[in-house]
Amino acid sequence: MNETRVKPNRATWEPAAAFVCFACSILSLALGFALTTNWLLDAVRHPLLHAVGITLLIIGIPILLLGGHCLDLTDKKNKRPDGFFTSAETRYANKQEIKPLRKRFGRKDAA
Repeated sequence: MNETRVKPNRATWEPAAAFVCFACSILSLALGFALTTNWLLDAVRHPLLHAVGITLLIIGIPILLLGGHCLDLTDKKNKRPDGFFTSAETRYANKQEIKPLRKRFGRKDAA
């Protein structure tokens, strides 16, 4: 019997995690702002909701940083060894178009 292993595609979790982190951080910061200020609720009458608002404001910033870290992981995974990114522009670029750019910007590997 021939057993073949299927490698999981892990290239898609970083952008999804970044999107979720950015969405949660925006929601957390907006709710924290609304609950902390006297715009909707009075802090004297609702001290528990005021404390929840401060907590949401504090938690929103690390979640935003985590989303940026996930995007950095995506960029690191898409980077080729020669220093160029494998984005849509460079993936389908012609080799004759890249060499003059390397010469123009002083790259040592220009031939």
